[in-house]
Amino acid sequence: MKKLTGYALLIIVLSSILVFDGCKRGDDDPFFSIRSRKARVTGDWTFESFESIINKHFSSTGYDATVDFKLTGNTISIKVDSIHTTHDTTKTTNGIVKEATYRFDKNSKMEYRFDYELTWINGNGVGVTDENTNITTLIKIITNVRTRAYGTWNFISNVEKNGVHKYKNKERLSLIFETFNENTQVVSTTEVTDEEGTQISFDYTATSESYEHKYANGENAQIWVLQELRNNKIVMNRDIDYLEVSNTDSIGTSYQQKGNETATLKPSK
Repeated sequence: MKKLTGYALLIIVLSSILVFDGCKRGDDDPFFSIRSRKARVTGDWTFESFESIINKHFSSTGYDATVDFKLTGNTISIKVDSIHTTHDTTKTTNGIVKEATYRFDKNSKMEYRFDYELTWINGNGVGVTDENTNITTLIKIITNVRTRAYGTWNFISNVEKNGVHKYKNKERLSLIFETFNENTQVVSTTEVTDEEGTQISFDYTATSESYEHKYANGENAQIWVLQELRNNKIVMNRDIDYLEVSNTDSIGTSYQQKGNETATLKPSK
């Protein structure tokens, strides 16, 4: 009886090892986990970091640009490298993150929130002074963006290519957006001062723009590869490859964007 009990225990242990090992999908996943992949995803998450590097090309104008959108903690920066223009330029705008979260509930519902503020000031933040008149022009543009999106989330099954697993089962995460709302408010001020700092003029403008998109189920989907999935950390990435071609009066134009995005999430407090 003792031998049988010991043998049964050995079978249970070996079976457990096989189950735990089967939970590993991403390259940096933990080898052992007593929680299912769904349980590890479910919950409230905050962006610890995010980077999107996209190359954009407009055939009608010959305009090419690389846009590097980077989030680290509560700071954000957007760097645009423009090429094939009258002169190659690099423009960087910095700002703060107010909120950047995902909510994945146990019923596969998803909520996405992203609020941030960007500030740009001419003359590298100090304005531009005319050498002849010593008059300084300071232009400040503050942009606030508020995004809300809702939909569903789920895992995707394995994909084979030539008999080889290109993606393992539940290695990829599908985010299906059903609504996507965004509001952008821009405040621009222009202050002109003389060499003594006395204000000569001050202009103020404010604009607000909102849009709402609704999608059929599966119409707007993002597919992320889970590089690392833990109880307290998610690292995922995806490739961007988009091409739009149109023809008007036998004149063809195209818009293309290509690049990749990587996001690291941590549990919300």
